[in-house]
Amino acid sequence: MQCNDVMRALVLFIDNEIADANEVQTYELHFEQCPQCLSEMEHERNVLAQMKSLLVKECCETAPDDLQSRIAQQTALLASQMISPTQIITEYRRTETTINGQTHIEIETTHEIRRDFPLS
Repeated sequence: MQCNDVMRALVLFIDNEIADANEVQTYELHFEQCPQCLSEMEHERNVLAQMKSLLVKECCETAPDDLQSRIAQQTALLASQMISPTQIITEYRRTETTINGQTHIEIETTHEIRRDFPLS
């Protein structure tokens, strides 16, 4: 893995946003072998931790109850939509042509994958 690739994904790595365990292991191995990237990662991690700490101290307001309720409803709706079944529609088209006693058959297949999200 190249240093440029590591730098592009640094914040994702720090925030544990990389889902692939092999990819995480590749980054960790790179940090073990590259002191410059390790230093940059530690610096970035400290900066992000300080920013989060400052935001926690300064942002003491709570969201209004109606906003929290709307967010909870929309989150529940999205969760229910995500588990709705996926439809796979397969269409077959057959064309049969006979010329001078020779029959040619052409079969065309199309697939449509659709997940409907109902509006509410």
